[in-house]
Order: sequence, then structure tokens, then C-alpha cells
Amino acid sequence: MNKAVLKAVLRKNKWFAGLSPSLADSIIRLGRVRNVDNSLIYSASDSRDGLVALISGQVRLTSFSLSGNPSFLLITSPGSWIGVTSALDGRPYGYDAFAIGKSVVFHLSQERLDALINESNEYYSAFVRMVCDHLRVSIQNLIVLRNRRPLHRLAQELWRLAERHGRPTKKGVVIDLRLSQEDLAVMIGVGRQTINRLLKSLEQDGIATAKYTSVTIHNLAAIERLSLSEAVDS
Repeated sequence: MNKAVLKAVLRKNKWFAGLSPSLADSIIRLGRVRNVDNSLIYSASDSRDGLVALISGQVRLTSFSLSGNPSFLLITSPGSWIGVTSALDGRPYGYDAFAIGKSVVFHLSQERLDALINESNEYYSAFVRMVCDHLRVSIQNLIVLRNRRPLHRLAQELWRLAERHGRPTKKGVVIDLRLSQEDLAVMIGVGRQTINRLLKSLEQDGIATAKYTSVTIHNLAAIERLSLSEAVDS
């Protein structure tokens, strides 16, 4: 892959875009591009193996409860980095990362990451900032999950998916990520019946239509308004 194209995708991430030119160039030089079509990148119990950034395609991050049901689901977008916590603390990943369809990732191996962060405190601090960024996002999502109404949580997730993965059509913005209703339910922390009711409500209002594995947003402005709503559960 052309270095300029690779760098342009990685710079979609605010963390990478804010790195010093020397560190950004070193990461690109030391990493390798891999095709990971429809394959497991790593499992929850795997030992650390450096950092991975999504270049194109889709990667699903999933964790499962003791009963085997999915308890967490996140769809990554191009430029996103995964595996950073394990790369720094040495513990297993804690969630599965699976590439859906044709996907390309950028892999910075653990050996090369360790050599890089040992070069200077500045480089090590940069990767610590990535962990801090991920932690802040996780806390913000937890606050939303605990306090906001399910409809607003769904709208926020649909807005995020439309912004990063949406495909404009005559009927609206299509989110075609092979997402089932069960997937959406896990993503916003509700049950199957609740997500079905919420999607029907959006369809009745002419805002969005859900099919087997895709969602079409007909009124993006309405989704945005719902996603920004401050109303909370009583």
C-alpha cells in the first residue's frame, strides 16, 4: 500500500494525527499491512501481539458472558486502533476482534512497539495518551448507557455508524454492516423486544427502516436531534 494513502487513513484518528512527525513516520516504517478477510485477528484469551489499526473494511470487537451470549459489541472504523491496553500492560485482550468481509489492517508487532517506546519517554507517553483517550471514550459511553433513554442511545449509535460507515442513496443513508437487531441490542445494552420496539417507532415516524442486516436512515437530521437529546431515564 502506498505510504501516503496509509498515512492519510491513520490520520483520521486524532491521536495519530497529533503525533510528532518522527514518531508517526517510525510507526509507519515499523508496521506491516495485512489482509484479514473474514478472519479472527485475535481472541479474548490471546496474549498481546502489539497494536492493530483498521485501514479498510470492518472489525467487530465482541465480548461474551459466561453463558456464551454477546455482552459487548463495537464496530471499528478506518483509522481506529485496537489492542493498546494489552500491548502496554501485558494481559490478554479480553475481547475478540474479527474482520468482517474484505478488510485490511496495519499491525505494529509487540517487539517493534517495545523497541519504539524504549527509545524515549516522549514516545512512551504518546502511547499512554492513546490509552487515556480510549478510557475517556469508554467512560462517556458508560455514562450514556446508564443515564439516557434507550431511544436516544440507539439514535446516537445510528448517528455514529452513519457518519463513519453510511452510504448515501436516494432513499437515505444506508448502514450496511451486517448488523442484526440482536447486534444493535447488544450495542446499546437493551433486550431483543426493546430494540424491536425502538426500530418500529423510528420506522413509524419515517426516520429509519431496519431490514435483516442493514438500516436505512431516511431523516438524518431527526436522528441527530435524538442523539443529542439530554433526556434521561427517571
